Amino acid sequence: MDSFQSPTGVEIAHAVTGGGGATPLVLVHGFTGSSIDWTDVVDGLTADRPVVTMDHRGHGGSTNTGDAATYTLDQLADDLAALLDHLGLQRFHLLGHSMGGAVVLRYVLKHQARVRSLVLMDTSSEAMQIPEEFLELGITLARTGGMMAVFEASEQFAVLDTEYQRVVHERARVKHSQMDAVAFEALARQLTGSDSMLHLLPSIAVPTTVLVGQNDIPFVSPSERMAAAIPGARLVVQPDAGHCPQEDDRMVWTQTILEHLAAAEAAVR
Repeated sequence: MDSFQSPTGVEIAHAVTGGGGATPLVLVHGFTGSSIDWTDVVDGLTADRPVVTMDHRGHGGSTNTGDAATYTLDQLADDLAALLDHLGLQRFHLLGHSMGGAVVLRYVLKHQARVRSLVLMDTSSEAMQIPEEFLELGITLARTGGMMAVFEASEQFAVLDTEYQRVVHERARVKHSQMDAVAFEALARQLTGSDSMLHLLPSIAVPTTVLVGQNDIPFVSPSERMAAAIPGARLVVQPDAGHCPQEDDRMVWTQTILEHLAAAEAAVR
């Protein structure tokens, strides 16, 4: 991973993988995630284009500020904008997962001319629905025991029947160990308390795919509403997949993304 110092002094960890002449693809991870979330799928996307991955502030290898005021969705969008400027990317495809989807929506609504196409994956343009008791429990654990306490509490729900599920579980351990507990609380409250952007989506005029896992119930209806609001958007429900469809079936997921990229690049703009 490389590191870039943003205008606010925060180091943003990132990587550029692959090459070729096709328009770059930028992958933006979600809440409690990091660029490790794309480990198994990046190589399948780099045959003819660079793929950019990055870690939000408070996540992965980027700076943990310890300051709640520095953790807002608007600030994450500004970090993304600064990184893209630093990399000299004038045009690119943009994919946002979960919280990353909320971030890229904020970016594209300000910088649409630079976005070649958009993928909104298991995300929402509205406040995300997290049961209050789980939200407050997670925040209390993060405050009192740090992020490893949050991870340990989640272990009771882990399914570890296969070697790959155990690999993903270990990656989750790493991601939690790297995350700023202050970011956990601040961004959780942002995600559950943000104003709806649904009414702004008709202004998006780039080729858009809204992708959601069939079993990711809290995000299915928000995905349907986003796809209906964005002119020409395509809704894809990935079968037998949850909140991280790239992990549940990487071949199906990769094919969906490659089809999206091909269609977007064939479109006249």
